Amino acid sequence: MSDLKKALEGVGYQGKPAGTKCQECGRPFQPRDPKHKFCSDCIGKKSPKSGKPFGSAQSGFEQGYPDYFDQDGLLKPEFVTSKAEDIAIRLGNERPKMTMHQLRAFYGHVKLQEGALERGRPFKEVLLEIKKLQAFASERASKDKVPRYFEEFIVRNVDKVKDEQSFLQGFVEHFQAVVAYCAGTIRR
Repeated sequence: MSDLKKALEGVGYQGKPAGTKCQECGRPFQPRDPKHKFCSDCIGKKSPKSGKPFGSAQSGFEQGYPDYFDQDGLLKPEFVTSKAEDIAIRLGNERPKMTMHQLRAFYGHVKLQEGALERGRPFKEVLLEIKKLQAFASERASKDKVPRYFEEFIVRNVDKVKDEQSFLQGFVEHFQAVVAYCAGTIRR
């Protein structure tokens, strides 16, 4: 083998570039882009060092998020504008990649529950179905189907659902705006 290596070096072949060390686990990896600092095994997974979701020293959301309503009980406009757009942009940049297919699967489940309420199903029954979103998000995040950031989005929003108003006028409206903004930030 050393003869082959010498021959290749003689014609200018340098071998594989040395690569970069992952800033999370320390293993060498070949970045797809010079700005990448983490290996594919670490992207989107829980950090072994901190135990928190990878890529965030803290939560991806401000404390108290989501606080849907103002003092008059009306939805704060930022939940269908700036906050929704910021979330969509982050989902477009997170790893593993968020797909419209995954996003629409969750949104479809939310819309089914909205329809159930409109048809007269008791809120207590619908709430159980809404709470299942947390388990679905956790399962998909653990299999690298959705980013941990999306899992946190679902968990935080579902936790805030306490009654029909918080679901229909809060979570549904906010999630609808996030999905709409994602059409421009998530590649198919």
